Amino acid sequence: MNRKHGGQQRHGSTLRAELRARLESWPRERLLDFAVEQFLADPQLRHVLDGPVEAGGADAALSRRLRRAIDEAMGVQYVDWREVPSYIARLERLLGDIRSFAEGYPVEGVAVLRYFVKVLPRVFDSIADEDELALFCAQLARVTLGLAVRVAGAARTVAEELLAAYVADEYGRFSEVPELLVEAELPADVRREVAAAAEALAIQVTRRDSHKSRELGSLVARLR
Repeated sequence: MNRKHGGQQRHGSTLRAELRARLESWPRERLLDFAVEQFLADPQLRHVLDGPVEAGGADAALSRRLRRAIDEAMGVQYVDWREVPSYIARLERLLGDIRSFAEGYPVEGVAVLRYFVKVLPRVFDSIADEDELALFCAQLARVTLGLAVRVAGAARTVAEELLAAYVADEYGRFSEVPELLVEAELPADVRREVAAAAEALAIQVTRRDSHKSRELGSLVARLR
């Protein structure tokens, strides 16, 4: 019995050493991504980060980390065309982490996505892309809308914030927002409210951007 137990211990130590050696060979970014995925997949692991967390506190703690990750991603000075694919991949990984978080904590998850939509324009001047960032903006808007529909009272707020992002955007990165709002499975009353908001915005931007005014007018007709 003792020899068997000792053999198991030695085997466990060897396996631990092998796993440690493999993990030490990974690039830091890959190791961090792997760890985040494991924490998101198993909420019970999150106590490793903070120690015991009171009930109801895990969502707030992870929400803060995700917001900090967004802020760090927005802190780039300049991304030239050669670095754009890796930067977009970084944003997509972050979006995936938020989606996983939102599966367990939908209210807080939608709040983090709204924050992402709000701050993303900070990097519009810093990215030497053609349409990669616009594709990501469409992806972000689609995910945010899709999850907001599942949270009471969130769909209208998200839709109106996306409209505001569309109107403020001078680069065309949020150009897909009107079409996404038409495609979204919004409740009938929310569609009417969003149509009213779009109509008001169409009037506001008539003089400075006739194209957006027409697009908003078309959106109003399609939502009603």
